[in-house]
Amino acid sequence: MMRQQAMERGFTLLEVMVSVAIISTALVALLGLRNRDVQMQAHSRELTHATLLARNLMFETGQDDSLTVGYMEGNFGEGVPFVWKRTVNAFLIERVYQVDVSVEWVGNNHLNLTGFVEAPPPK
Repeated sequence: MMRQQAMERGFTLLEVMVSVAIISTALVALLGLRNRDVQMQAHSRELTHATLLARNLMFETGQDDSLTVGYMEGNFGEGVPFVWKRTVNAFLIERVYQVDVSVEWVGNNHLNLTGFVEAPPPK
């Protein structure tokens, strides 16, 4: 009988405390990863939005007959936390212009996009 009681003794308090400490450390690490994941998703969403706005601005450049060399800046409308800067420079090829678009948003984030636009043929 005495031998059976010794075999069914269970876990000691020290073993339980070590197990709880290991699980707690793992949970803290996982929560830290989750917070970083949320931050990365927010940045990714902002970067995607900025890229779409920059490409749209690049596409609109040269669509009308008012393609002029120079610098312009503005915003995308009320409630949109992005501002843009656009520089149009003449390129080596006739009627081709280099267009540099920069989109900036909160947190000192920015995106630069460079493309080339052909001016409409003279009428």
